[in-house]
Amino acid sequence: MSMVSRRGLLGGAAALAAALSGCSLRGKDVSADAQKAAEAVDGVSSVALEQRAGANFERLLNGRIEIAEEDRATGIAVYDDAMRVIVTVIHDRLDDSEARSLRVGGIMAELADGTELDVFVLDPDTPGEDPRLDQVHAGAFYGRYGLT
Repeated sequence: MSMVSRRGLLGGAAALAAALSGCSLRGKDVSADAQKAAEAVDGVSSVALEQRAGANFERLLNGRIEIAEEDRATGIAVYDDAMRVIVTVIHDRLDDSEARSLRVGGIMAELADGTELDVFVLDPDTPGEDPRLDQVHAGAFYGRYGLT
């Protein structure tokens, strides 16, 4: 029988940690490009986006889109346009698997009267009957926005 020595085990763990420390769990950061694109949408007052790694190592793009409209229907249309350009930037800048899996459910919109909107008002293609915002990924919008 062969036993792994403590020194060998610790050395292996150290090598693994060193290898993982060189990896970026965030992948390529598209937040600045997506933010710039969304800021150019008519009706958008400001955008603040941040890409980060989540608690379970999933990649998240979170933030807020401030919309210069008080009317809910008009605000939703502006939010939809902003999300279209954000998801298109993600689609264009990342490889397919990385782009589809990037979580975007944390991108909220705020109308001029303070009303908050979340991505569910845009009817993303989500599995299950009771999805959570943190489970909505960019790929859920590909059909809506004509991306493949």
